[in-house]
Amino acid sequence: MVSALAHPPLRWWWLMLIAPAPLFGYLPGIRARVGFLYGWWWGFVYGLIVGFPLTYLVNLQTQSLWLTTIGWIGVVGLSALFWGLFGLLATQMPRSWLGWLGMAGLWTLCQWLRGLGPFAFVWGHFAVALYRAPLLLQVADLGGAWGLEFLIAFWNALLGRWLTARQKERWAPSFWFTTILLWVFWLGYGIERGVSIIRRSLPDSDDAIPNYTFALVQPNVNLARAYTPEEWKPIRARIAHLVQQAAEPHPHLIVLPESLEPYPLPDSEEAFEFWRRLAQQTRAPILVGGYRIGDPITHQYTNTVHLFLPDGSWHYHDKVKLVPLGEAVPFREQLPFLQAFGVVERDLLSGDSLEPLQAGDLRIGAVICMESTYPWIARAMARHGANLLVVVSNESWFGRTAALEQHLAFSVLRAVETRRWVIRCAPEGVSAFIEPAGIIWRTPAFQEATPSQTVRLVEEQTLYVRWGDWIVPLSVALTALGWLMGVRARAARASCDRPAAT
Repeated sequence: MVSALAHPPLRWWWLMLIAPAPLFGYLPGIRARVGFLYGWWWGFVYGLIVGFPLTYLVNLQTQSLWLTTIGWIGVVGLSALFWGLFGLLATQMPRSWLGWLGMAGLWTLCQWLRGLGPFAFVWGHFAVALYRAPLLLQVADLGGAWGLEFLIAFWNALLGRWLTARQKERWAPSFWFTTILLWVFWLGYGIERGVSIIRRSLPDSDDAIPNYTFALVQPNVNLARAYTPEEWKPIRARIAHLVQQAAEPHPHLIVLPESLEPYPLPDSEEAFEFWRRLAQQTRAPILVGGYRIGDPITHQYTNTVHLFLPDGSWHYHDKVKLVPLGEAVPFREQLPFLQAFGVVERDLLSGDSLEPLQAGDLRIGAVICMESTYPWIARAMARHGANLLVVVSNESWFGRTAALEQHLAFSVLRAVETRRWVIRCAPEGVSAFIEPAGIIWRTPAFQEATPSQTVRLVEEQTLYVRWGDWIVPLSVALTALGWLMGVRARAARASCDRPAAT
């Protein structure tokens, strides 16, 4: 599917503005069963292409090409059911303005549903493909990723209607009027908001707004394997040296990747003292990913970020949304066959708080790895007062595939939705500083690095942060109205086609 090429590795984002149009234009009016099959097949092929880099992780766990193939086809096939649902219901939409709005709402609703439940997985939706087009991303501060998804779907529905119209000359005036209106708003808002946010987020010594300096440590360590204590000892010494390098510009915060500390804190006294002393020596708060024994009775671990302050104090935040099959297996007892696909043998314990961590004037919203793909987590952090978002991740599980770049793209959306600076730190890459306008300052992958960035924090409450996914109930309403209008139109045609009584 051409639409899949909008995502990394090719990153031809502009294809997302034209390639789905034939799908939207073809579906209205065809048989429901055909629409379901067409939608499912479209989603299946799209998912296979976009998500193919993730097979590296599956193969790493199973060490079997056959199990990787079977597992991946199964996951993509099940996920494609949401596209099939879209295709099924889209056949009932009328070929009218309400129908195209209904199709945009229906698409948005089906994609939003993919993010619900214990197996939630939203990889590869339309909006995330635009991460390299900052002008088009700015509207995300109004309706979030799903608002942007709606806008992309509506435009493709209009374009699809134009492509499939039999009498284009009759529909041309309204099509061009709506097209101009849509793009004037989309680009105009992007220019005005983008320029405004960039001016407010870059450092300036001429006003009273404080500047902050942040540093991250990319240690270039493969965290997809286990290390013996003897193997880890020189790595720990190298990490300490990198942290001291990162502290040279006197940053307000130093960030290290997810899962970097292999021993649970504070139970491992030697490891705990290592990080506590390092924060005191550098006189900088240090945020590092690791583990914690969340339940001392069952000895169940949590995926945790630890914050060590120069005064010797320690705070932590536990990951709230665990990766399905990678950190917890839903319905493990009912689905024993999943064990063959290398799923985690023992579930981690999830956290229950989305409160920011405090470090002086900084209120840090800690987002751990795949949590960055779910908009509601970063939004909740910003709503609870976070003035900085930090995404710690362990990209070693993705190797050198395009999944690294695909994962980065979600953090760009989170920055624009909340209008917060995002510090993204991974062990090998991709690490980056991301402006509230979505501009990326990246660190080259697969090399040691200790970059720093001086910024001004933006603390406004965007419409999305205040109202959340308001586009979802609107999508439900538009879907229902479009479907009812389609039923009514079909009933009217059936009445006209019925032979008159003699």
